[in-house]
Amino acid sequence: MHSMEKTSYGRSQSRLRQHNINVVIAKIKQDQPITKREIATKTGLSFAKVNSISITLTNLGLINEIGKAESGGGRPSAIYQINPNFGYTIGCELSHKKISTIIVDLNGKIHSKNSVKFDIQEGKESLLLKILDSIHIEIDKSDKIKQKIIGIGIAVAGLVNPQNGMSTPFPHLVNWGDIPLKKIIEDEFGLFCYVENVANSAALAELNYGVKKNADNILAVNVGSGLGLGIVLNRSLYIGATGSAGEFGHITVDENGPLCMCGNVGCLETMASTTSVVNRAKSMLDKQVVSSLLTMSDNDIDRIDFKMICESALQGDKLSFNLLDEMGRNLGEGIVTLINLLNPQMIIIGGEIFCAKDILLQPILTVVQKRALEIPRKKAEVMFSALGSNAGLMGAVIPVMEHFYSALPKQISTETD
Repeated sequence: MHSMEKTSYGRSQSRLRQHNINVVIAKIKQDQPITKREIATKTGLSFAKVNSISITLTNLGLINEIGKAESGGGRPSAIYQINPNFGYTIGCELSHKKISTIIVDLNGKIHSKNSVKFDIQEGKESLLLKILDSIHIEIDKSDKIKQKIIGIGIAVAGLVNPQNGMSTPFPHLVNWGDIPLKKIIEDEFGLFCYVENVANSAALAELNYGVKKNADNILAVNVGSGLGLGIVLNRSLYIGATGSAGEFGHITVDENGPLCMCGNVGCLETMASTTSVVNRAKSMLDKQVVSSLLTMSDNDIDRIDFKMICESALQGDKLSFNLLDEMGRNLGEGIVTLINLLNPQMIIIGGEIFCAKDILLQPILTVVQKRALEIPRKKAEVMFSALGSNAGLMGAVIPVMEHFYSALPKQISTETD
């Protein structure tokens, strides 16, 4: 065989080996804990190939044996899973009012979390410094974890260009211009970074970690000071032509409604965001409406936040309960549009709103039952996220992990065949 043919053959074999490694890793991730025999059966690879790759991955430390399968006779099979402590990912979520940061292992377990509030009036440079500081705080918490960080995922409440990681946080801050978040993070930490819209991140989290992760068509509604929508169609994230699909909060629901920070009037965000509920509560208290919110805030109305309203409502406060009930009905109106338009299997609600789930779900479902078209309504299941307020953060790390796993086979030099 000529040297050129040998080289070509070698490259072909190397690519095939890398492909097989990818297949085995993906199957372990998806179905763990799992035996080598099950991997071979489900992937169509020979047991010999699976065995060889498994030995390589075990020696590398990426997978580990966690026990033996029950046997109907003969030698029991070893059970494998991804070694969660092989690597860690930083997840960071930038909402309208705070920066939240987590460290997650390869199996999605949160090991650490912190958050810091900020005021948009502080300006862009101050915000960027706080993002970097928040990430540094997490990285520096543990020397053991610090050495194993594989990358950083950022979830932004705003528009993101998926090609270059340029972001415009918050649609109303157009004067800030595009921010090269991906480049800023990579230059600061020397780690791979992926930037995604927070609602899209929440949808990825539901697809990978959620209670209904086998659903093919999921809408993830992320409700906080803004309203976002992550769209999963046929198990793929739909981002639209410019990456800005899912601006759920800027559906006009009342042409005579309040002015939105985006410049329009009557956007759903002005009637069903946590900020709109807090502002409404403060307005009612200014009008001397009786509420336990005054006691909870030590008669300082400016201290009232959405979490306080949730706690007050659950303790029987009439004003707080009515405000949340109205919020639920307004959200229901928006969800009706989503059901009629996109015919999803699942609509999963998460974000800052999670603390009010026990009050909000019923008014949402009542409006959906009353107003959505019958055929798509019967198919759509509306529920709150099992991931709580962490969905955006959890989803932020997924593209980083996917990048890590896709690059790993090229780094494995051990022969597997």
